[in-house]
Amino acid sequence: MPSCHDHLQPVDLTRPSAVSILSGEHRVILQVITCLERMAAQATREGRIPAGYASSALEVIRTFADRCHHGKEEDILFPALEAQVPGFGPTAVMREEHVIGRQYVASMYTAISAADVGGFVAAATGYTELLRGHIAKEDDILFRMAQAMLSSAQDAAILAAYRAVEHDDMGDGTHERLLGVADSIADVYGVERASNDPQTFALLTAVCGCHTEKA
Repeated sequence: MPSCHDHLQPVDLTRPSAVSILSGEHRVILQVITCLERMAAQATREGRIPAGYASSALEVIRTFADRCHHGKEEDILFPALEAQVPGFGPTAVMREEHVIGRQYVASMYTAISAADVGGFVAAATGYTELLRGHIAKEDDILFRMAQAMLSSAQDAAILAAYRAVEHDDMGDGTHERLLGVADSIADVYGVERASNDPQTFALLTAVCGCHTEKA
C-alpha cells in the first residue's frame, strides 16, 4: 500500500551524508542481529548458549550499535531535526525503541551469566524483531525525511560532529576493531559481511578513519 512518505527520495547511499552514514551502519547491525538469530536457534537446538560468540555480538551491539550509532542519532541527528520541528514525533518513537532495545540487551547479558537458555532466546528474539522494524522505519521514513529537511551546511556540520564522536568519544581504532569483530562472527555463522559491498564499505569508513583498504 502506498505510504505518505513515498514522495520523498530514498536515501542517497552514493555519498557520505548525515543519513547515509547511519544507513551504512544499519547494514552492519543487521549482519550482527542475523548472527544473533542463528545463535538463538543454536541455543535452542543444543540446550546451551554459545556464550563466547554471544558476548562478542553483544559487545558490538552495546558499543557500535548503541553507544556509537544510536549516540550519533540521539545526540546529533535527532536534535537537528527537532530544532526544526519541535515535538517531532518520529524521533520520539525512535528514542523510545532505543530504550526498549537496551532492556533486551541487558536481559541477554543476564541470561548469558546465568546460562539461562530460554531467557537468552526470548531476549535475542525480541531484540532482533525490534531492530529489524526499527531500522526499516529509519531507512524508509525518518532518514528520507531528514534528507529533505537538512540543508547542505547542516549536513556538513552533522558529518563533522560524527567524526568527533568516532575520534573523541569512541577513540581511534574502536570503530575498526568492532567491525572486525562483527565480521569474524559473521564468518562463523555463515552471514554475509556488510563490508563486502563497496558502497557500504565506503560509508562505513567515511568518517571513522578506518583503513580504506579492505582486508
